[in-house]
Amino acid sequence: MIKYKEMNRFVILGVVLLVFAISCQSPGNSSMIPSEGIAKKYEKPVLNLIDFFNKNAYDPDTGVYYSEICNSGERMSPKVYNVALSRLIYGLSFASRLDQSYIEKAETACKFQLSQLTSRDSIGDYFISYFDVKASEAGSSKNLDIWQQAYGLCGLVELYRNQPSDSLLSSIHQFHDSFLTRFYDSEYGGFYGEYDLKSGQVSGSKSLQSLIYPVTSYMANLWLADTINRPKYEPYLKENLEIACQNAWNENLGWVNMTFDNDWKPFAPDSEGEQRLTVTPGHNFQFASLFLRTGTWDFLSQNERQKYKDLGTKILDITLDKPIFQGKDLSQGFYSEVSVLNDDVTDYRKTWWQHCEALIALSLANGKYKNEISELEEFYFNHFQDQDNGGEFFYLDRENHPQKKELKGSIGKSIYHTIEAVRFLSERTTF
Repeated sequence: MIKYKEMNRFVILGVVLLVFAISCQSPGNSSMIPSEGIAKKYEKPVLNLIDFFNKNAYDPDTGVYYSEICNSGERMSPKVYNVALSRLIYGLSFASRLDQSYIEKAETACKFQLSQLTSRDSIGDYFISYFDVKASEAGSSKNLDIWQQAYGLCGLVELYRNQPSDSLLSSIHQFHDSFLTRFYDSEYGGFYGEYDLKSGQVSGSKSLQSLIYPVTSYMANLWLADTINRPKYEPYLKENLEIACQNAWNENLGWVNMTFDNDWKPFAPDSEGEQRLTVTPGHNFQFASLFLRTGTWDFLSQNERQKYKDLGTKILDITLDKPIFQGKDLSQGFYSEVSVLNDDVTDYRKTWWQHCEALIALSLANGKYKNEISELEEFYFNHFQDQDNGGEFFYLDRENHPQKKELKGSIGKSIYHTIEAVRFLSERTTF
């Protein structure tokens, strides 16, 4: 029989545990509170990158970040691009683990994006390419591409994952539903790459990007955060994986197929006139990461997850054996462009985003590539980061000299790729 004092202690303990449990619940319908952090060794490059844009691109009067920023930090235009701003929102939201003021800036940028970089028609909401702050004028293109529409959701979803709210989730659902209506192919599955506001889906616009971008830019992350509504996303995630697995990997060449017919038949580079068809190694790495992300996707069967894991690892092994590296290992990075048919390097520059995609893919392979990750991340952070002016370079040349004429901020470049890579690397780093 429990004595009165003992019973009282149980009651108090129960109340404390209840209060703790309530305090740990997220608002809205998301049960996700991000538990991962940023590994100590990545904090400095993350802060350096964000500080560059806070110092040079951020306008405290409007709370927005201008997009086109040169090597030294000068603003090159009064334009704010949808993709660049959305990717900034992503980076600020995740990096708020280091500085809580980042989440406030992300929220303010989100409000600007939703008010100035969106429009609506009879189908629903869509993103506008850019807004000119000085002219107070938005872009007016009638052709929507899947890159800008998918990555328009990128920052909103990561902000929701870190700072859940019902109103933000409602906006995300509206854009997601419109995205499906515009781009989803109800006949052959998957997504078209372009949508014309007057005539609809653009025939012949299917590509590797229209398979990958909806998943990697926002839908996989939204599935992770919006736990109650996961059935909204799972059929599309599952179908895109199936199409990609069947049609997007060229076994004979060891490279991804980049373009497809409407029925997902890949364009075959086999004629003399197509000898110069090229591919970027970064797309091989990005494609591998698509499959390696599926390890925790419980809506897939165990056999499916194993199949995708095996394919992702196979793609990495083949890509790491390609003649794209300056040395015998990854310590000097890899080149930007290769001929599909003979593996000849066609561009010896080294591109920031491709190295980020490689780091993500390698980090997802359950510890198989520890040495390769160590070599590549040391190269990446030592060479792409600008220790003098801040931020990071777009290109290095063959000898690893930064190409300073390329903008550090542009239509799609801000802070996203590096911070996304840091996120995945940190999840597999011992703190």
